[in-house]
Amino acid sequence: MKKVLIMAAALSLLAAPAMASSVVDSKHNLSTSGPGTIKSTNYSEVCVFCHTPHGASLTVTGAPLWNRSKMPADFTVADMYNSATLEASSKPSANGNLANLNNSDAKLCLSCHDGTNLVDDLLNPANSSGNAQPIGLTATSLGIGNGDLLDGTNSLKNDHPVGIDYAAADGTDAELQAIATATAAGVDFFNGRLWCSSCHDVHDDEFAPFLVGTNADSALCVACHIK
Repeated sequence: MKKVLIMAAALSLLAAPAMASSVVDSKHNLSTSGPGTIKSTNYSEVCVFCHTPHGASLTVTGAPLWNRSKMPADFTVADMYNSATLEASSKPSANGNLANLNNSDAKLCLSCHDGTNLVDDLLNPANSSGNAQPIGLTATSLGIGNGDLLDGTNSLKNDHPVGIDYAAADGTDAELQAIATATAAGVDFFNGRLWCSSCHDVHDDEFAPFLVGTNADSALCVACHIK
């Protein structure tokens, strides 16, 4: 009986589905095999739309072997979400917030999601496509959430604030969880700051839209916010 139970347990592990979702099966796969409606008609490679093993950008930080030829301009305070209800340390004009934001992953996201840059050339086109540039991508229809583009070519003013020094903000805002609590709940901070990638994993769409964890019952929201 013991051997039967062990064998049954082993078989159940083999049959268990993988918890992570591959970028291959997500809308970030812009190749001919991609499941979304926006994809190239001449590229079978999946990763090349963002990455290249050779000839990558030497000026882009925050992304390994970056392969996009154009990046949005630096953000200004006017490009960012701002309101009277934000604590001083969370405002885009706070000391260091804007400078750090311009070195964050936000511009990496907007290199596709601003509605213009998706059609720009790759730095190193794929050899498998005869070094031709991708065909068939339509930047103006690249949607976010319910189909809306991020607000303008270089604007996040109607989206959740990013670039915040969360380690400083949670010390002054009584409605924020401690950074250790938020981290334990799955929010991914970098150098104590909140970026796009703090809540989104571009390679894994298990929790759509590319969230780092489930937002059932607003779990991701209350990881940071005490409500």
